[in-house]
Amino acid sequence: MDKEHRMLDARILQAKGLRQVEIAEALGVCERTVRNYLASMPAPKRAPRRASKLDHYKRLIEERIEENPSYNGELLYERIVKLGYTGRKTVMKAFVAKARRKVAATAVRRFETEPGFQAQVDWKEFGTQIVDGRECKLYAFVMVLGYSRKPFVRFTTDMRQGTLLACHQLAFEYFGGVTAEVLYDNMRTAFQPDPDGFWRPNKRLLALAVHYGFVPKRCRVRRPETKGKVERAIGYLDGNFWPRMEDRDLNLGLLNDEVDAWIETICAKPLADFGESRAVRFARERATLKSLPSAPFDARDVVPLVVCRESTVRYETNRYSVPPELIGTTVELLVHPLTRVAELVAEGAPLRSFTLAAPSSRSIRFFPDDRRKLEERWRYDRQRVALRRAPRRRQRQVVEVETRNPGAYDSFLEMEAAT
Repeated sequence: MDKEHRMLDARILQAKGLRQVEIAEALGVCERTVRNYLASMPAPKRAPRRASKLDHYKRLIEERIEENPSYNGELLYERIVKLGYTGRKTVMKAFVAKARRKVAATAVRRFETEPGFQAQVDWKEFGTQIVDGRECKLYAFVMVLGYSRKPFVRFTTDMRQGTLLACHQLAFEYFGGVTAEVLYDNMRTAFQPDPDGFWRPNKRLLALAVHYGFVPKRCRVRRPETKGKVERAIGYLDGNFWPRMEDRDLNLGLLNDEVDAWIETICAKPLADFGESRAVRFARERATLKSLPSAPFDARDVVPLVVCRESTVRYETNRYSVPPELIGTTVELLVHPLTRVAELVAEGAPLRSFTLAAPSSRSIRFFPDDRRKLEERWRYDRQRVALRRAPRRRQRQVVEVETRNPGAYDSFLEMEAAT
């Protein structure tokens, strides 16, 4: 009789009214053993767990399914096979199905972050608008602090990576500090998939994160509730602020000034969920933010350009002059995506800074020193060409001939006869 059966018999005998001594005699064990039997509930013996060939890859599969519950099973099987999995496909598919059920059954609940812990970032698109007198796409960068719900908004005409990084810099300066982590949507300018399919922060975002000391996080696919704070802020921006801009001539300066004033207004109003305003909560959160670094992050885009024969470089259909000694070389144009202030750099040394012309305006800008040097070079080159093309006079070669007295030949003959 095994242990489980003896425990059950001990309980049956106890139910019949037998004492522990009598139960011990009936079962052939000591009283202490009977006490232990009666103190614990009988349980079936567990079969020993056998190791699976999939054990080494389960964590990888769970991470992938958590990121994207509909991730293709065949592709996942091919990836783990490349990593060394030798088990059956059916075992892997059964585990994938279990992982998907676990993710689907996870309750979605609203959570509150601690002060200074998280900020959420996303873009709002406003379609095609007339901004600064030209037709273009209009966007709004939005960052929201998780605890206080205080937002930062910056209107732009593109969503390029440099613009994203420059908006981060403005947001951190606006808040006066940096959160421990920043949560992003599935934006390609922030995260990119690696060869194994995992989404990783790109190099420039990592450089920004290291500079300011925060951890970039990516929300799960098809789980918008994980960044619900910034989603609600974007909805409020679209429904409360944007209608105020109707029938007005739009320009970026006006929009950003107006949205800053609008933010200060809404921050003074109490939040229904907390009974206090964003401003009051931000006063507590401000003290928990990480300090800003001594130097701002360089978010400028680096654009390599070749200097043409006219001593100019071309950018956005516009041309800008450079010193003529750089003709034929490659220089770098460092462009700030928001201010459009550019710096020209040649061989690692800065040459000048200037404001770029409007895109696609096809303008030409010559700086005075460059024009003067170019004219001097043109005059020098024309002189060289003129010298090469001038006809050359051939000089007649003069050959000196020695003349002798005819008597010299007689003496020469006499010498020949003597020999």
